[in-house]
Amino acid sequence: MKRRRKHYRRRGGIGLSAAVTLCLAGSLLLFARAGGEAYVQKLIDRLAGNSDFILRAVSLELGMTPDTAEVYAPRTAAAARSEDAADPLAESTYIPLEEENDAPVLDAADKAATITVNNETSYEVDVAACLAAETSIRAEGDGPQVLIVHTHGSESYTPDAAFPYTPTENERTTDTRYNVVRVGDELQKVLEENGVQAMHIRDIFDSPAYSGSYDRSLAAIEDALAANPTIKIVIDVHRDSILTDDGTAYKTSCTIDGEEMAQLMFVVGTDEGGLYHPDWQQNLNYVTGLQYQLNRAYPGLMRPVNLRTQRFNQHASPGSMLIEVGSSGNTMPEALAAIRLFGQALADDLNGA
Repeated sequence: MKRRRKHYRRRGGIGLSAAVTLCLAGSLLLFARAGGEAYVQKLIDRLAGNSDFILRAVSLELGMTPDTAEVYAPRTAAAARSEDAADPLAESTYIPLEEENDAPVLDAADKAATITVNNETSYEVDVAACLAAETSIRAEGDGPQVLIVHTHGSESYTPDAAFPYTPTENERTTDTRYNVVRVGDELQKVLEENGVQAMHIRDIFDSPAYSGSYDRSLAAIEDALAANPTIKIVIDVHRDSILTDDGTAYKTSCTIDGEEMAQLMFVVGTDEGGLYHPDWQQNLNYVTGLQYQLNRAYPGLMRPVNLRTQRFNQHASPGSMLIEVGSSGNTMPEALAAIRLFGQALADDLNGA
């Protein structure tokens, strides 16, 4: 799924950094207008390569103090084509925690403070109310409990030595060894290893024609639900695409137990676009609770929940979700490492563990 980069809401406590940055910007502008444009451009190029400057600038944008933020600069997708490449850099800014959070379980209001929802709709969202609803889904009976599907199955990752392939435009391929279908295979494996039967639709719905892919995947989802009434969760697995105007690819990254992996993001659809979707709030309630569990078990793994005007076929079942597994700048091993943790957490939740 292609996404535009969004700005985070600013927070207080950064007045000094803001003043220094504004003074620096004003000085550079005046100097450039006085005839020093070439020198100013050279200085800006040097600052762009200074990690400390980037850290402080991005911390200012996010409203975080530099000593609590870990910031990564962008790099082109080609930089990760070799396992021997320098440590890959990521777009994400997050506060990493090395140890699992074993603090006491919070009440709904306190839990809400640990969850961010990027709301792209006009609806008001009360995260505490979502959590207080305690929407739970449990694996019950015989038959598949989870349906895994890929509306954009050709979405793939930056090639590396472990998964070398020749992508088409924007990191896509119909070879299921290298696209998100492979990630779905891994998710199915983890769920079934933990006692949750899963069904995986491995069809490619966005090739050769991208247009109409949601219509085609919806037909497959509805057929699967009709034939398997035990299914309680429908997961549409995607990978994000975060690109600059010049085609530079970003990756979303975190480190869990010393292993670098892709970050994950829930995308929740609504009916604001005009399509029938009466249960979107129930989906949001469920995903919010699951997000809290994931944040608690694997700090840094999850990006904020993204609430959208589009429906994304999530009206098909109350337990529907769309999950972005990394971005086109990530590698397949990073995506697989992340989906294993998600699969374990989902299985635990479905089993009531």
